[in-house]
This record gives sequence, structure tokens and C-alpha cells, in this order.
Amino acid sequence: MMIRSIIGILFIAGICCLNISSLHAQVRPNFPYSALGIGELNYNAEGMLSGLGNATTAVRSDQYPNNANVASLSGLQRQLAVLEASATGISATFKDNNTSANASYFSIDRFDMAFKFNNWWGSGFGLKPLSTVRYQILQNQTYNGGTQSISTTIQGTGGLNEVYWGNGWQIGHHLSAGIRLSYIFGNITRSEIAGYDVNTALLSSNEQDYYQNVHLSYAAQVFGKLGSQWDYVLAGTYAPHQYLHGQRQVTVISGIDTLSFGKTAIADFRLPDQYRGGIALTYQHALSFILDYAYEDWGSSATSVNAVQMVNSSRYGAGIKYEPEQNYSIYARDWLHRIVAMGAFNYTKSYLQINNQQLRDINVSLGLGIYNAPHTMNLNLGVEIGQQGGPGTTTTLITENYVRLHVGLILRDIWFVKRKFY
Repeated sequence: MMIRSIIGILFIAGICCLNISSLHAQVRPNFPYSALGIGELNYNAEGMLSGLGNATTAVRSDQYPNNANVASLSGLQRQLAVLEASATGISATFKDNNTSANASYFSIDRFDMAFKFNNWWGSGFGLKPLSTVRYQILQNQTYNGGTQSISTTIQGTGGLNEVYWGNGWQIGHHLSAGIRLSYIFGNITRSEIAGYDVNTALLSSNEQDYYQNVHLSYAAQVFGKLGSQWDYVLAGTYAPHQYLHGQRQVTVISGIDTLSFGKTAIADFRLPDQYRGGIALTYQHALSFILDYAYEDWGSSATSVNAVQMVNSSRYGAGIKYEPEQNYSIYARDWLHRIVAMGAFNYTKSYLQINNQQLRDINVSLGLGIYNAPHTMNLNLGVEIGQQGGPGTTTTLITENYVRLHVGLILRDIWFVKRKFY
């Protein structure tokens, strides 16, 4: 069993690494808001919890990791090893006052693994996208009285990734503390191609900004009982600001000739102070009601560029989770006792403000996970239906209506057990 699990880990990890590398090497669909800042930030809950959206800080489970709060890792079942891989797809429609356009993509984008070493220490590591850039802008300029034109194509690809290692330690009977160490890295590429038409390049330039640094964050959960029917979890996380060191590589090509190539240092990018808190109340070990709030101090990160400014960001989440079977050591043939169902309402005030209008994202998320009978594998699905754009109905910003799909697979096994034969 352990050998099969290791083979599965290596296989899924290889697919994830290859996919993340390929995403940055190809032109992505056109998502205009990803052209701003460091791209579209990935706030999506992972795997089993994808149906809860933002409402995950206070979730504590003995069967699957919650990497939104690494203090929860101490609550895993002892000697449990969990492997998790997930993919995300999105279909979106963009509208302004005059036109509309569609875009979509699907990719494997996350890998996680978690262990419970003893009664009080759980640990996990993984790889995930932190931000994504995928846009394309077409421009035409005429000259000689409108008889000739130059077409310019501007494309943006890439984004930032995060490799992380989290640990959660239970202290006493009602407190768990955690630390998450991350290495953030990646590049954002902006290419510009000019020619008489989109297929004939006269001059092209490629600008790649590379960022990297380590990052620490801290987490805690306080948990216990309220009477005989209810359990509670109070949770919080804090990540201090950190500067990502940057370097820019610029290449200019005319035909087959390289006109210019060079590397220069650029200003470090400041990740903000991040605060997050949540509460979960669970009735009869099955039905949970969850509230979550997050605040990020982006307003101190950078000054405005033209009409775009970074501002302080807030995220709100209210969710409900139903998990009828808590003792997964029982072999459950009834599929109704092997499901995990959840839903949430999510509201986000973005870190980007355009023409004094702060981007806002409102969505509803739903999720369903089902175990096989021996609870060694779980397939989970999550969907988000929402809208991103400016506030109110009179906004001049582009409105994005989207459907985002999450597909996850969890493999579970008990490791380091001495088997007895009679």
C-alpha cells in the first residue's frame, strides 16, 4: 500500500510540475484584469474545501489538510498520509458598454501532501500558483493618409508560484499553532510584436520580470466544545509584509537579428501584511457554520501608475459544510455516509483600483466530495459562479461574468504501521 502511494505521489507531482512550467510558455486566453499588478491573485480554496471559497480559516479536519491555516494540520489522524492534486478550469464573458468577448482555460495547478507524525504534530508541503497573468491586446495604427497600417500585439503570460512547507503543533487540549515557510518565485512576461499584419513581425520585444524570495506566515486555532451538541473553532493567521527581489531581462529582435539583450535590477515588489480570522460552529459533529474575514494592506505596497492604484483589500466568506461520517476508520458502504457537501457566499474587494473604482468580486461556491468505501480515495468537485468588475451598475470598468470549476483527487493511507500476522 505504501509503495503504491509513493508511486502515485511521484506521478501526480510530475504532471503538476510539467503543467505549471508549460502554462508560462504558451499564450494564455485573454483575461484583461491580469495585466494589472502581479496578475490575478489565486484566493481559491484547494481540494476538498474548494466549495467553501473564502470561508476556510477555521476548518479543522482529521482526514484532509486545510492549507489556508496550517495550525489545522495537528488535527489530522495519527500516521495519516494524504496526497492531494487538483485542477481548475474557468469560462468567462467580458462586457463593456460596446463589446463582449469570451475566454476559457483548464489546467492542473496544485499539489499538496500532508502527514501526521504523532499525536501533536502535523506537517504538509505543496506547490500552487500565487498569481496568473494571461492577456492579449491588439492595436492598429495607420499612416500615409490611412493607406498603410502597423499592427501591434501585446501579450502577457506567466505569474508567481509558491512552494510551501507548513507545520501545526497542538499545545494542550484546546490550542494549535502553526508556521508556514514559503518560497515565492516566478516571472511575468510582456511581449510586443509589431508588423504590417499580425502574422508578419517587423520588430518584437520581450520583457521578463523575475521575482523571488522566502516568506513566513503564522497561524493558530482554538477549539473545544459548547455543551454536548456543539463544537467550535476560533482561528487566525498573520503574514508580515515581504519584498520580492526582482530582475528584468529585455530582448529586442528585428527579423532574425537580436538588436538588444540585457538584464537589469528592478524595484522589489512588496507583498502586503495579511490578516485573516474565522469562526466555525459544528452541530453534532456533522453540520458546520463558518464565517471568515481577511484584510491585506496593499495600500502601502506601491504608488499609482496612470489610472491604476493598489489599495487595501478585504475578503468575506460565509459557508456551510455537511460531513455526516466522521469516523473514517469504518468501512462505509452507504454512499450517503461517505460524502462531504458545502456551499458559501464570497465577497472580495480587490487590491486594484482603476479610475477611482475598486474592483469587486462576488460569487457563490458549491462543493461535493465522495469517498470510496474504504475511504482511501476521494473525488471532489467545486464550482464558483460570480462576477468581477466595478461597483454598482454605472461602472465604466469591464464586467467579467465567470464560472470556475475545481476538480480534486485525494489519496489517503496509513504509513509507518507495523503489521502483525497471526
